[in-house]
Amino acid sequence: MTEVQLIKQFYEYLAIGNRQGAYSLLTDDFVLKQASSLPYGGEYIGVNGLNSFFQKFSAFWQDFKTVKTEYYFCDSKVFAISNIQGIISTTNKVIETEMIQAYEIKGDKIISAQPFYFDTKLLTE
Repeated sequence: MTEVQLIKQFYEYLAIGNRQGAYSLLTDDFVLKQASSLPYGGEYIGVNGLNSFFQKFSAFWQDFKTVKTEYYFCDSKVFAISNIQGIISTTNKVIETEMIQAYEIKGDKIISAQPFYFDTKLLTE
């Protein structure tokens, strides 16, 4: 499996709600870094950290989905550029924006992910 195929598989597992499948693609010390300005911001380590992240993320968003994603590989990183849509749970505000996620790959596993939203202020107003 190529690095891009690995990230596509990760996204596919998450899209169908197969967290165990998604987690099987991660190293034990996987790190997710979210912007600290977000309601679900911070650093999440390993499966327990991701479970905590998903709990916060799910409370913030309704109907969150990735509409379109393009993938690029350079050195040990895959960059996923996505159009995203969702509804903020507390305000019912509909959000459409773009984001880039930088994934670091080691061997056949994902060791880190760091999303960059094009407009974090849009998510916190």
